[in-house]
Amino acid sequence: MAISDVGITFLGGLGEVGRNCTCIEIDGKLLLIDFGVMFPDVTMPGVDVILPDNVWLKERSADIVGLIVTHGHEDHLGGVTHLLREFEVPLYGSELTMGLAQHKVREARLESRTSFQVVADGDRLDIGPFDVEVLPITHSVPQSLCVVLHTDQGVIVHTGDFKLDSDPIDGRLTAMERLAEIQQDSGVRLLMADSTNADKPGWSSSESTIGETFKRLFPAWAGRRLIVSCFASHLHRVQQICDVAISQGRTIFPLGRSMVNNVRIAKELGVLDLPDRSVDSIDKLNEYDPEDVCIICTGSQGEANAALSLLARGNHPDFSLTSSDVVLLSSHPIPGNELPVYRVINRLTRMGCEVVHDGYEHVHTTGHAQREELHHLYRTVLPEWYVPIEGEHRMLRRNADVAIEAGHVEDRSIVASDGDQLILDDEGLRISGRIPAPYRYIDGLLDDLSPELLEDRRKLGEGGFVHVTVVLNLEDGLLGHPEISTLGWVDAERSVQVLAELEVQVAEAVASALDEQKDIASIERVIRRATGRFVGNRTRRRPPISATVILVD
Repeated sequence: MAISDVGITFLGGLGEVGRNCTCIEIDGKLLLIDFGVMFPDVTMPGVDVILPDNVWLKERSADIVGLIVTHGHEDHLGGVTHLLREFEVPLYGSELTMGLAQHKVREARLESRTSFQVVADGDRLDIGPFDVEVLPITHSVPQSLCVVLHTDQGVIVHTGDFKLDSDPIDGRLTAMERLAEIQQDSGVRLLMADSTNADKPGWSSSESTIGETFKRLFPAWAGRRLIVSCFASHLHRVQQICDVAISQGRTIFPLGRSMVNNVRIAKELGVLDLPDRSVDSIDKLNEYDPEDVCIICTGSQGEANAALSLLARGNHPDFSLTSSDVVLLSSHPIPGNELPVYRVINRLTRMGCEVVHDGYEHVHTTGHAQREELHHLYRTVLPEWYVPIEGEHRMLRRNADVAIEAGHVEDRSIVASDGDQLILDDEGLRISGRIPAPYRYIDGLLDDLSPELLEDRRKLGEGGFVHVTVVLNLEDGLLGHPEISTLGWVDAERSVQVLAELEVQVAEAVASALDEQKDIASIERVIRRATGRFVGNRTRRRPPISATVILVD
């Protein structure tokens, strides 16, 4: 019987923080691990989320046998509804992850295009030709999974996001003993491990230490309303906030769509232990005294339309902050997200709120393994081949170095990029090819914005635009003055002289053009060139410029 090679294609997550997606291929069938989103930065105006590219998957749509979602973070789960609009794919994951996925899929009315297969810790199942084992692994989201593939080419371990928390809130430890057993029984051919914190020394602190900070801080704010912001998916964090707040006599008010939904789902599944009598709706807030309130809200990353940002701008429809409020950000900015986070903090501070964040209090701990944890994982698994996953290139490179520090053979580690295709066969692991894996931009109902359109938006954001309209007769020339319309280039009221000079330049250019040009397209081109020269010379800007010629007989 022929031994099947294993193909691995990275559709996202290798070179950026987000849009994680790894595709495994055996015998012509494809198994996806995660399909997440990445959030835009300031250079991507109007973009809501960024997805893994789907062009290659469309060519192989009949070969996809399933999608395993390792955990409930948006950068691993958030693209599922976009995937299901184009592919019918069964979903696999823990009870909580499938609960979160099901809510998204129901809202999008796509339930007919998938099924939700709940897997338990230690389950081993066949998905097409894939022999899959799922193991518990600790992260900042409950019920995260490590994916183990038993293949003809040996065992492949995909960690997903992880840390090695020795004292997790739910007592669910990473299955290090099982990984050690696999290593001793058959060995591990390939380990793919989270790179996010590979450049941070030491060992990450346990999630349970954050609860100790809350126990120390919350009593100091007795008599004041408390607003705590964190990821809606960090349900262990939410549990600790609730436990301490309730012990202080406070009622919990979830705020923000994802927080309300996730708290409800987690309560229904028993992931959150939260008495109904201790939770109330935000529209009942005014019925409570400030000292009896703990609001848990979204927006810890400074997202423009999230609850905390709306509160910081004074735009939230349900209530307004006061100078006596305490706002606690139980989070740390995602790399590249520092500016919007500190903008929110500054606004809150200007309002007079006391703002507490992880810059000076231990109110957040990472969900990603640091160097000593990566060393420990490596020494337990002792893989033949090592591929860092999930992170910017500097993180991937550092993760590869960490493995070498732990004793890995240097030439058996591959730092891959989005689009790289690897083959694991009898000869070993190698990059066998590359496919395009560009960012797929989503803007509302607009799917897959082109890079050219995004570049046009950047130009508009940097220099505004200028439009020139002229009315003319081919025999008599211009009829009246050129009309200059501009938005974002100059202030029309304060730049009357500049616009008057531009009118003169355009009029002279049209008059000269009419001596030789008699068609509208040529005259419009002359107007754009004259306007561009003037705008560039006068203001050192290069905004998009358009022109309209109205011909009158």
